[in-house]
Amino acid sequence: MTMNLKLKQARKENGYSQADLANALNVDIKTVGNWERGKTLPDIEQLWKCAKVLHTDPNDLLGWYEEHPEDRPTAPAGAEGELITCYRQSTEKRRSKILETARDQAELSQNQPAAPEIEGLEADQVRSA
Repeated sequence: MTMNLKLKQARKENGYSQADLANALNVDIKTVGNWERGKTLPDIEQLWKCAKVLHTDPNDLLGWYEEHPEDRPTAPAGAEGELITCYRQSTEKRRSKILETARDQAELSQNQPAAPEIEGLEADQVRSA
């Protein structure tokens, strides 16, 4: 049985070139290319680093959930799940902006009592940012 590493797909979804990923992992670009072509496989530590850099988990990179879909963690429902999906589909720069906005809004929420008319205004301001 050959292992079909999902590295190339995850790398492209995150907007990384092979060179970008190689630099982030401190490996040669040829190493990344060999992993993607299935010529060689990363060791467990390299696999973990790949997953971290690519904002996924080793099981996704290994294709585990395709063979065992019942093991896939379920995403939260509603707006929380949508936020996670949007975050995962965004570029690294935009992910940083999403996280910054979420932190700002959480801080505002903790420091102010909730007022429906103010919250609506803040939501409109966030959308226009």
